[in-house]
Amino acid sequence: MSDQPSAKPSSKTESWENEGGSVAPIDLAMSLGITRQMTETYSVGGYHYTNLTDAIAQARRMAKLEDELLERRSTQ
Repeated sequence: MSDQPSAKPSSKTESWENEGGSVAPIDLAMSLGITRQMTETYSVGGYHYTNLTDAIAQARRMAKLEDELLERRSTQ
């Protein structure tokens, strides 16, 4: 006799699965016209962008602001 748990799901799990708790098969999603799209996102200082050009522009704005703040501190 083995001490390892059985691979067969318990009746509670099967009941849950039958109530819509599992992930729908991809074939079902496709038959309903659902499409999957992966989107790249870029994060800059707590902001999220889907356009790399916008993310770069924000990073530059933040760097410029930081430089201005450091310059003000050094002149005071």
